[in-house]
Amino acid sequence: MFSSRLPKPVHSNGEVIRVTLPKPETASTALIVESENFTPTQSSNDLQLSKSQDYTKSVLEATGGQTTAQMTYEDTVPLKKKYPYMKHHFPRYSLQTCPDPSLSECFEGTREVVQRLLAQQLGTEQKTATDETITYVPPSLDESEEQRGRTIQITTRQEDPMLPPKHKLRKNRHQDPSPPPPLLKKAPTEKVTKEIKDKWAIPSVVSNWSNNKGFSISLRKRQEAASGGQLAENATINVEKFSLLALALENADEQAREEIKIRNEERRVLAQKEQEEKERKLKELVTKTRDERDRSKRPRDDSGSSYNAYKRRAH
Repeated sequence: MFSSRLPKPVHSNGEVIRVTLPKPETASTALIVESENFTPTQSSNDLQLSKSQDYTKSVLEATGGQTTAQMTYEDTVPLKKKYPYMKHHFPRYSLQTCPDPSLSECFEGTREVVQRLLAQQLGTEQKTATDETITYVPPSLDESEEQRGRTIQITTRQEDPMLPPKHKLRKNRHQDPSPPPPLLKKAPTEKVTKEIKDKWAIPSVVSNWSNNKGFSISLRKRQEAASGGQLAENATINVEKFSLLALALENADEQAREEIKIRNEERRVLAQKEQEEKERKLKELVTKTRDERDRSKRPRDDSGSSYNAYKRRAH
């Protein structure tokens, strides 16, 4: 039974029961909702209305004896609002204490799904090998016994996960090849003779060709290749010419040292002359300055000078 002050639940299939009672003289404390499909068993005359009238019995009879009938306003208030700090203790069952097999079925189904997903992710899923027999009839116009049909048995076997890959992936398999080098000059049409080849032949010892492979060839090997594969077995040193070369180098060294010595002596003499010239000029300047200073300090003869001036005027 629902109160008329609250909206009807959305997913409720319960039928609202309407109770028709006469209007009492005083306000009743019970909330009674009328129902169209309910016919009261007692008339209004049978009900004795008074101030202390209790409608609990009537409501229970109307609801079919339900003990959870909402007979007061407090019964219509939700428990969340009525007891906001009330703690709910819902029963939590385990696999051993669950009264029905629903928990164990959910557990087993979840475990199977998880195991299947893990097997697919790790590649360890085991597939059951099943054999299948089919009849194959090739499309042919010949109706002989061999062309009527063949029985084929198809067997699925587990593949070894440790087998090496069957297909090799080449690097840059779809990359275009590098373009050919450009032709800077067309090839000559005339035939190359031996004289032209010898003219353009460059010895390997002085060649600037890039060594792509990084080989190192010694000078002995190069000399042997340049001489046609023949190299003097008993190589000797010419002592006479070697001594002449050493003597020439020594003479050149002595001559160079002598030239350097003469050049240094000339520079020293020139520097000494310049120093003496500077000292002479300084001495002359000092002497001149001293004479001028003495001349300025010497007293003048005024009488003689006046007599000479008078004599010049008389003449």
